[in-house]
Amino acid sequence: MKEAVETSDAGIVVATEDFDASFAFYTGLGFRVEQIFPADSPRRATLVGSGLRLHLEPGEPRSVVLRFRVNDEAGSTLVAPEGTLVEFVSSHKEIQRPRLQSSLSITQPSEGWHAGRAGMLYRDLVPDRQGDCVIASHIRIPTGGPVPDYVHFHEVGFQLIFCHRGWVEVVYEGQGEPFVLEAGDCVIQPPTIRHRVLRSSDEMHVVEVGYPAEHVTKADPTTTLPSPPLPPEHEWSGQRFVRFHSTSADWIPDGSVSVADTGVRVATGGLADVKVIRGAEKSGWSAAPTPERTFRMVFVLEGTALVTVGDQTFTAGESTTTTVPIGQTVQAEMADDTRLLLVDIVTD
Repeated sequence: MKEAVETSDAGIVVATEDFDASFAFYTGLGFRVEQIFPADSPRRATLVGSGLRLHLEPGEPRSVVLRFRVNDEAGSTLVAPEGTLVEFVSSHKEIQRPRLQSSLSITQPSEGWHAGRAGMLYRDLVPDRQGDCVIASHIRIPTGGPVPDYVHFHEVGFQLIFCHRGWVEVVYEGQGEPFVLEAGDCVIQPPTIRHRVLRSSDEMHVVEVGYPAEHVTKADPTTTLPSPPLPPEHEWSGQRFVRFHSTSADWIPDGSVSVADTGVRVATGGLADVKVIRGAEKSGWSAAPTPERTFRMVFVLEGTALVTVGDQTFTAGESTTTTVPIGQTVQAEMADDTRLLLVDIVTD
């Protein structure tokens, strides 16, 4: 018989073959989201209400499972006399970072939108996720107004939010009053920083890039936002908050194009780098070969570019995404109405 253990919480596992229907049912009964995973296509959630914690998971409906989070002896199970399964899992879970499987991926604009967290629509920009290493999502809110979001954070190594179209009002821990991200602006969300999406314009689009690909989103009902500003040098897991304003950016000439540095490289200690490249009439841009262990992505923000990666040349219109394999170069022939988003992430 297992001795009594000190737990941080306990919950009931509810297996379901229709996550969306079960999620709607329990939240309709008043259960609130404690955490959800993954944000772009939820299939697991922890819901809290009426004195219960429910772990909603995919699977064939079965008898009740009680889950206890413990500081030790994780991994053991017990079976009650009536058949209830009792699981003991660790209360501390490290972020898993799968090894990067670098490859060329070209994703053209499409209508492949699906519902994700908080009623937002998602489109996968890197379907193969480079070996489940990195996720890039095109997120859209068709009808503007208040967003049914809540204060939450992500257990993630790196996360970029780049406003592509329209505007979105957001609020972040330690950044004072809510502010608006407009098209061309971006922020990085350091690991575990609390934040919330408040309102958006019609047809608001953002590009979100996260590492690793699958990470947990956790609600935090105990934190109230806005909160007083923290010093600019404040860090969350070794990263500082960055807010890039496109209207006040310094554009540095680079051959026949101009480049704006978002400040991400400095804020993340070299973990990631994010730049915007602005074309001129009949301009050309190229990047050095993708370094080892680095995920590199080019997203067309505006206009059209003739892109060459290795021995492949193709036309990339607005919202086209290209990943550049390790050791290969990327080149683009651009017009004066073309802007590119370049994202580099150094993986483990």
